Amino acid sequence: METSETPNIAEITPQLQTFGRDRLLPGAYHLDLSKVKDAPVRLSGQPSTFGDAYSELIHSKIKEMPSFHLSRDRYLTEEGEIELDCDWTLRAAMRELIQLARQGAEPYGATWFYYDHDWSRDADERYSFFVVCGAKIVSESYSFSSHEPRLLKRDVDDPEWIWHSHPNFDSALEIYWYRKFYTETLTGQLMVLRPDEPILYHYERPQTRDTMREMQLIAIAKIYRLLLVVVLFLTAIAFGFPRAYLAIAAGVLGVDFLWLCWTTRKVGRS
Repeated sequence: METSETPNIAEITPQLQTFGRDRLLPGAYHLDLSKVKDAPVRLSGQPSTFGDAYSELIHSKIKEMPSFHLSRDRYLTEEGEIELDCDWTLRAAMRELIQLARQGAEPYGATWFYYDHDWSRDADERYSFFVVCGAKIVSESYSFSSHEPRLLKRDVDDPEWIWHSHPNFDSALEIYWYRKFYTETLTGQLMVLRPDEPILYHYERPQTRDTMREMQLIAIAKIYRLLLVVVLFLTAIAFGFPRAYLAIAAGVLGVDFLWLCWTTRKVGRS
């Protein structure tokens, strides 16, 4: 039980930079705990910091993750129970990092790629990433609330690169992962198919064919060809063109008309 000498750790947590409500820029992000590592927490009842708690939990063999409805997070490990008491936003961030590690990805070695922003009816906002680690996508949808501390830092061009091609390879790698996400993962494919057409990064949404317009253009082309045949006959009658030339011209236009009908026979069919 907490006493006046043991204040609620959530009440003394300093104001931390959060994801907020500004749209994020697309691209690669990496884990950065520098702004939260010194945030006070209690680890199994003892004063500690977020950075130290993360270090202990990430190296523990966790058998059971905490329940979300508890005021404190209890991690069941092979060595026993570890209790984390701190602000709920820090606990949520810790759970997500530990869960990612349990999926086989080392958070510091992973790359987060931002792809979507969403909001709820109760005014909460969410930022979604897919996570790459070990040359594969290990998480298709990794989300942070707007209230959670800003644990990610966006990669930027480094002017100190020795080789001129290095940033170009980085850009190409970023494009590669976005296209892989949109084509090879279920979440990515659903982003492409969503009827509200959200922004896709480094990927062009396939355009739906306008079948009705195609059929109209083909019908107009057929009418023009038939009109040419009619005009040719009327001109020959009016000016007395030789019948041999008329027959050749009419034959050429007739073959062209029939070829058009053949090549467009399947337009508009499902």
